[in-house]
Amino acid sequence: MSNTVRPSAAVTMPPAGDLPPAAPVPPAARIRALLLQNVAVTGLVVLIIVSTLLSPHFLTADNIFNVFRQWTMVGLIAIGLTFVIISGGIDLSGGSILALSAVVGAVVAPHVGPIGMIATVLLVGAACGYVNGAVITWGKVPPFVATLGMMTVARGLALIISEGRTIPTQLAPDFVFWFGRGYLGPVPAPVILTAVVCVVAAVVLKYTSFGRFVCLVGDNPVGAHRSGLNVDGMKRSVYTLHGVLAALAGLLFLGRLGVGEPTAGMLFELSGIAAVVIGGTPFTGGVGSVALSLVGLMVIGLTYNILNLLSVSPYAQDVARGVIIVIAVMFSIRRLAGGRGRH
Repeated sequence: MSNTVRPSAAVTMPPAGDLPPAAPVPPAARIRALLLQNVAVTGLVVLIIVSTLLSPHFLTADNIFNVFRQWTMVGLIAIGLTFVIISGGIDLSGGSILALSAVVGAVVAPHVGPIGMIATVLLVGAACGYVNGAVITWGKVPPFVATLGMMTVARGLALIISEGRTIPTQLAPDFVFWFGRGYLGPVPAPVILTAVVCVVAAVVLKYTSFGRFVCLVGDNPVGAHRSGLNVDGMKRSVYTLHGVLAALAGLLFLGRLGVGEPTAGMLFELSGIAAVVIGGTPFTGGVGSVALSLVGLMVIGLTYNILNLLSVSPYAQDVARGVIIVIAVMFSIRRLAGGRGRH
């Protein structure tokens, strides 16, 4: 027998220069892919153009800043929800934590001063958020059920403390300026405060280890655990963060109206979830953007605004919000499916 090793048959590759050119991507396909990847921004631009054509009062500084101020409270809840949903969870208690925080703030403000009142309110929000995370991680209760329970408990506590009544209170002028009715030039002070929170949250999510760990927990919790990450601790952290931001929204409510209202914040959590989903954060978690969540919030806020300017019925506005949410989820699912297809 011959000791010569015969080479196995191999596929002969043509020289690099002889490779056929890649098929050109049709312009329609490129535009479609761009729209799918940036549906929130595209929708916002289209909404602004159409609204400007429909009403001469829409694209004015006073109107735009008024919309920003009206949606600052929902915006803070949406920022917290962005972290929660990216981590693979959900939180339905934001509006109720807002109400409880506003009531507690109104009760303690005359006794502890503005700094003590702010600290107390934020501690209340942090406690509510931490309890949510603890029930989910230690009690193994699904996030939907756990936060639904907190939604009822926090609202009930607000009603008990206030005895079901609106609580007027005396607030320091500086607090009212920054958290309620102040302006720096044409810009409402609460808008500036919310913008600062948004920038800090966006930097934390994108450029810090905490943000990367939140994404990892949402994308692959088993892999995160095997890599040594405290997955349950991260989940408790994001729910606590959401509670703090919901309490901060309660301070904005208190500063703007000067009262603690136990029925405040009704359905704010649903608007916040809608903003996050419109911004492109999937319910499956793992990816998301604080800035795009606020773009989604502006889509909702400006939609309500133009419908108000056109004297459209509030009931029809709720229909419009529902349609927007469904369309946003549809585009989000198609975008995820397209991403899996490319991989």
